[in-house]
Amino acid sequence: MFEVLIREAAARFGLDDKALPLIQMLLAHIDDKETGGLAGFLERFKAAGCGPVIQSWLGGGPAAQSISNSQLEAALGAGGGLLSLATERLGLPRDNITSALGYLLPTIVGKLTLGGSIPSGLPPEIASLASVGQSLLADAPAQLEAVKSGGGLGKWLPWIVIVAVVLIALGYYAKSRTTDAPAAAPVASTPAPAQAAPAQAPASPTQPASQPEADASAPKASFGGS
Repeated sequence: MFEVLIREAAARFGLDDKALPLIQMLLAHIDDKETGGLAGFLERFKAAGCGPVIQSWLGGGPAAQSISNSQLEAALGAGGGLLSLATERLGLPRDNITSALGYLLPTIVGKLTLGGSIPSGLPPEIASLASVGQSLLADAPAQLEAVKSGGGLGKWLPWIVIVAVVLIALGYYAKSRTTDAPAAAPVASTPAPAQAAPAQAPASPTQPASQPEADASAPKASFGGS
């Protein structure tokens, strides 16, 4: 439904591939039930003194009047408003975002109010785009502000997360090593070495020395008288 509008906005305001996300965020802002949907969205312009301009948008057609950047700032530029969120989320200059919304709004509001009446809800095909835009708005810097408001904790939070991840990884690694390690092989008991038999002392000479045999040459005693 918005293909031609997306291409024209991307070319005219330097949005490139961010024209579609900008339209999605705009539709999410228009469809916000907490602020009254489309009727509540248009009321903000009336409160900013843009009643006649808004009236010319209803039903679409060549009678739709343009809106200036200053009028858009008065209606949508309050802190936390669409201009701030879209600028920070898309990373584009605020003037580019504001001028692009001024170009998109008359056509989009005209398509949503065919016949000049304000519907209670968006058509399904447009509601799906608004749903994506709600996700984009939810990722806007509100989360960053929440971290900043945490003071010192917010500053150290990334390091705490890193340390926790490292500790978990080390615990898992140690557990896996313990599980996978093979059971230790039983140590074979080695018998104590046998004590060497004590060396036997040399036998002492207990036997008497053999008597020398009688000298055969010794003279025999004579028993006869002379």
